[in-house]
Amino acid sequence: DYIHMDCMGFGMGMCCLQVTFQARDVDESRYMYDQLAVLAPIMLAMTAATPIFKGRLAGIDARWTVIAQSVDDRTPAERGLIPDEILDSVRNPLLAGDGIRRIHKSRYDSISSYIYHCKEDPLCQRTFELYNDIPCAVDENIKLRLRSEGLDENLAHHVAHLFIRDPLVIYEGLIDIDDELRTDHFENIQSTNWNTCRWKPPPPRESPEDPHIGWRTEFRSMEVQFTDFENAAFTVFIVLITRVLLAFDLALYIPLSKVDDNMDRAHQINSVINNKFYFRKHVAPPEIENELDQSHHSVEGTSANNNGEQFPCAKWSLNNQYEEMSMDEIFNGKEYYYPGLIPLVYAYLDFINCEQKTFNRLNEYLQFISKRAKGELMTPATWMRQFVLNHPSYSKDSIISQDIAYDLMNTCKAIGEGTLKCPELYGNIEIERVRKEDAYGKPLAGRLSSAERSDLLQRLVSRASQSNKSRGGLA
Repeated sequence: DYIHMDCMGFGMGMCCLQVTFQARDVDESRYMYDQLAVLAPIMLAMTAATPIFKGRLAGIDARWTVIAQSVDDRTPAERGLIPDEILDSVRNPLLAGDGIRRIHKSRYDSISSYIYHCKEDPLCQRTFELYNDIPCAVDENIKLRLRSEGLDENLAHHVAHLFIRDPLVIYEGLIDIDDELRTDHFENIQSTNWNTCRWKPPPPRESPEDPHIGWRTEFRSMEVQFTDFENAAFTVFIVLITRVLLAFDLALYIPLSKVDDNMDRAHQINSVINNKFYFRKHVAPPEIENELDQSHHSVEGTSANNNGEQFPCAKWSLNNQYEEMSMDEIFNGKEYYYPGLIPLVYAYLDFINCEQKTFNRLNEYLQFISKRAKGELMTPATWMRQFVLNHPSYSKDSIISQDIAYDLMNTCKAIGEGTLKCPELYGNIEIERVRKEDAYGKPLAGRLSSAERSDLLQRLVSRASQSNKSRGGLA
């Protein structure tokens, strides 16, 4: 009934495909965080590539829940397993929240609150209270201090939520530091809360010469694919989606309870085909949605329905704003009211006058993703599951024997290196060969010899001198 994995390495040893975006400012980073959090389970399902754990064919296709369980350090009381009347008997003052504060998720899980704040609308909190419809414990003292220092409700709630847990690690020399100059203590907490998205404030610059690192949002749910082509396709796609959201002022908000439902569905076997996912029906600003609605009904000879309650943030109205859609509908569109993610990307590429050579490559990526959403191409998890089920040595007992594992790994290696074509995964795309002789550069030595270090320093000094002369000439 279960696969026993008694070490965090079974979770944290897995691979993944993550993308970090630098935003224009703090508001943009928060907005991207919210929108990408909605997409996280969708992209987890689309990239599902983990059907085997500890030599067993599992009843799931994705890694996320296994990692969440592997680092879930909540006490029984924090999990809600201890009756309220005896909580005081298990109280531990050495732990955050005395070890008895109810915490509803592992420290590796989907997000627990949206964080954007629409400054121009002081009543928008009413809307966010409806979308933030799942329990989200906070450190009340932290939140009170943040609010007293001027932080808005949504961001104060998010940061205070991080501090309900104890830090997992501490590094020598980073205990007694000046928190006015360094953010190591904050990052110690922040970096051990592993959610589907991570909001990343810029680190302080110790001098004007330090590189500028701005407000960032990290997208963390996708799984690694067999080939560079597939990994590039999903990486480029999620980058383009952020551009679409910002350029066209779109919103993907649905209640977080539905996002969590989507996360559960994303793990299920062949969920791209077998499941539907909650997704927003109307993603454009209200004036555009009204125009589309009126145009459609004028063509159909019917009347537009404008009876839905409008909340302060009108474009994020909750009523009748989401429904269950197939993956094909989410990516390729549904009826007149929802255009689909891929058509929106095409519209953006047209809007920016994407040059032809770049468009041709992007079109390959988009067509590949479109076909996977339709079920015309398999996910890596589905392909691996079928490989095992069809292997002559498989005994229909979930056990991945040594010869099955050997054949599977060699086949995956050949597909990844481009020596074996696999149209079930990527269609008729020609995968470029991965060869050792094509690698550029050379591995860095662990330690330079005296002569190598001297040569390197001379080249650096020479390059700096040439750069200074060039700047002087331009001046």
